[in-house]
Amino acid sequence: MSIPSHQQDLFYTEGVEELLEARVKIAEWRGSLYGCVVKERRQRLDEDPVEHEERIDRFCMFLQKSMVAEVSQVGDERPLTQGKFSPDAQLFCTSSWSGFVKLWKTPSCDPVLTIRGHEDRCNSIAWHPQCKGTPPFEGNTVRLASASADSRINLWSLSDSQPVNVLEGHEDRVNRIAFHPMGEHLISTSHDMSWRLWDVNTTTELLLQEGHSRPVYGVSVHPDGSLVATSDLGGVVRVWDLRSGKTVMPLAAHGKQVMAVDFHPRGTVLATASDDHSVRIWDLRKRRCTHNLLLHNKLISEVSFEKGEGRLMLTSSYDGTVKICSTTDWKVVKVLIGHEGRVMGADHIPAAVGGHHYIGSVAFDRTLKFWSTQGKAEPPVDATAFMT
Repeated sequence: MSIPSHQQDLFYTEGVEELLEARVKIAEWRGSLYGCVVKERRQRLDEDPVEHEERIDRFCMFLQKSMVAEVSQVGDERPLTQGKFSPDAQLFCTSSWSGFVKLWKTPSCDPVLTIRGHEDRCNSIAWHPQCKGTPPFEGNTVRLASASADSRINLWSLSDSQPVNVLEGHEDRVNRIAFHPMGEHLISTSHDMSWRLWDVNTTTELLLQEGHSRPVYGVSVHPDGSLVATSDLGGVVRVWDLRSGKTVMPLAAHGKQVMAVDFHPRGTVLATASDDHSVRIWDLRKRRCTHNLLLHNKLISEVSFEKGEGRLMLTSSYDGTVKICSTTDWKVVKVLIGHEGRVMGADHIPAAVGGHHYIGSVAFDRTLKFWSTQGKAEPPVDATAFMT
């Protein structure tokens, strides 16, 4: 017999004292960004919207004419699972089913470091937001995290072949991980139908968050650190407030599992990518889906916005392609074709290298590729003219 709604009581699980401290710290960190947000808002109001769109359109035309496969490299003996550029754009990191984590030099794609990350499949990697430089690294500062099907998350200094610390607590495979932009916390999603918040320094599990009825997969943290979006294999996306722990926006529109989510750098838009071959664009202020983009004909494995201004949106798919869309009209600017298997992930470079835009992709065919605008435009175009 169902209980009448007026007799139902809300229940709360009491959190640890460290969780309260973390939430206060996250709220204060967001508050410290307020001045930057106000400054950016003023700049946006001062800029002519038409000129802004025309500038992005010119950049997209340049990219359409000149973006080609620059380097292709066999990355491992088994399929690659994810690839991410470091925050200062000097390195590209790949993970694989073999459990190895490898670092590659940007833009030459020369191997610079290989570590035995896990004994089982390594599903995801995440760079610490303050990581800079190239090997050899010194000290035990956490620079990288890796997650595996063995339910463990390893924290790496990259100066040693052994992890600095191991985060244990998940009861099933860990799917995706992401650092909070403050750098002190890590968020992980798992097949145990939970996502968790960890303190990087103390390795304490601060929060075990339930709420999804299917395995949790995708994760993205809002640029101001206040929100986190998670997706599950039932097609549901939830946006959570890290300061209160509440679900502020459940998004249920995809027909199949949602594999990836990403916040736009300006924080007003969320993109969700699914096995239903579509990417949905959600306006967080209007609290609704504004665009439904049918971009691929197979599962979409990754969606990510260009760091910084967010002029581009990148998607990778099991149909073997990577697509680049303009965020002004959401139309496809360029299709990158070259992988022989399903593309498992792709990432934008966080900063221009030599004035050019780079994209890295990894695939089931065990290869990683760098795509760039390096010297291929005809007539020659100064790419720096489009950089902000």
